[in-house]
Amino acid sequence: MQRVRQQRFLIITQGYENVRVSLVDGDPTIRRARQIMLRSEQYDVRSYSTCAALLADPVSRDYPCIVLDVGMQGINGLDLLRQMRATGWRGTGILLDQDFPTEALVQEAHRHGDRVFDHGIGDRALITAISASVERAENSHHPTLARCVKSEAGA
Repeated sequence: MQRVRQQRFLIITQGYENVRVSLVDGDPTIRRARQIMLRSEQYDVRSYSTCAALLADPVSRDYPCIVLDVGMQGINGLDLLRQMRATGWRGTGILLDQDFPTEALVQEAHRHGDRVFDHGIGDRALITAISASVERAENSHHPTLARCVKSEAGA
């Protein structure tokens, strides 16, 4: 039974190899562990210790999914997504909250197609969330994702 589940998971994520994911987390241990895990699943990952670092990197606009800690110091997760969207970024965010998320957070995330999860989300659940985010973007003809997939296919 476990083998069937693994095969089904591979089918769900098939075709998303080398999809670009930005990862923002202030905890270097968590950030590094998630980066290694995502790379092992063939995601192209850029990681940042702060939201300001991601905003300062022009390449980040080409990454259709941002996984980030909501409670970052300085610029928080929602502020980061607002600022990215103001620059023309059309991706989705996966917001990781260490506390019980407020109704306002959930509503704003939902309005933009973002998702909110517990910061302690497991690896498989996070991969499933990223895959679903990428799939939603692909089905809506997401321009950033189309550029990423096209550039990987042409490489």
